[in-house]
Amino acid sequence: MIDTKSIPLQFLVFSFNRGDFLKNCVDSILRCVPNCNVIIWDDNSDDAFTLSILDDLAKNCDIRQQAKYESGEGKLHGGLYKNMQSAIESVSGNPLICTIQDDMQVVRPLLTDEVPQWHALYEENKFNGLLHPGFIKRLKEKITFVPKLNGYHINRLNRSAGAHYSDVFLTRKDVLLRANWHFSSNEADNEQQARKNLSQMVYMKNPFVAWLPGVPAWRGRKRTWAMRVAERKGNCGFYPFEIMDEASARQFCERPAKDIPLAESCLTLTDSSLPKPWFYSPLQHRVILRKLNKIELRLTRSS
Repeated sequence: MIDTKSIPLQFLVFSFNRGDFLKNCVDSILRCVPNCNVIIWDDNSDDAFTLSILDDLAKNCDIRQQAKYESGEGKLHGGLYKNMQSAIESVSGNPLICTIQDDMQVVRPLLTDEVPQWHALYEENKFNGLLHPGFIKRLKEKITFVPKLNGYHINRLNRSAGAHYSDVFLTRKDVLLRANWHFSSNEADNEQQARKNLSQMVYMKNPFVAWLPGVPAWRGRKRTWAMRVAERKGNCGFYPFEIMDEASARQFCERPAKDIPLAESCLTLTDSSLPKPWFYSPLQHRVILRKLNKIELRLTRSS
């Protein structure tokens, strides 16, 4: 397992009102990447349980919170991008930076040679972009293995994000500084900025983080009745992953590149009751949500 004391690796965790998920996320980082630096950027959570978790995590992590954003700012994503900008600016030196959100988890220990290899990509000018450290949820687009970068290009140029940018990434601060990077208020605009200034994003052959399936979602810091109904339909809940031991992690990393790292194929939930295909968010059920939102609006108007 890697010892990060001599090789800087900075985790930036972004959270809001999901205390059990946040604790699982941070515990998985500290278990799999001991001695790394973890800073939690919380979007002014107001849930009592989450606040108690933050107090407990403060024993091992730095906790940061922005001043509350102005009315109308962060309509869909709260203060996420404002926090991401502040987080990047506050990082000292030039470590590898891994952004991760509270509904994710580190699922395996990092091996001894991995962090130096990621640094080498940037130091030897082989790469000038973002590495994506997450397991792939679904694979609908063409995927191409790039041997010199030990990762995949996924053809997502026809999507609003995911070709050059993701909110979850691993890179070095100097890459963003050279690009004069400043986070926009939505993922699509960040994608366009990345297409102009960064190389195509590389999805790691050997990812180490994954989104938990079936996670309750927030939209504009709210969970509407329609979203709660969609969550029940999708069996939303708390479904953490089993963490690989070092032998399993090494076996995973030594597999051939043709074996795409799909989460459902490679990972195991601690609770096997969630049926496949895994449902990641009620926001996936956009047609159902639109209908439910219309019903909710009519009920609100008639009350």
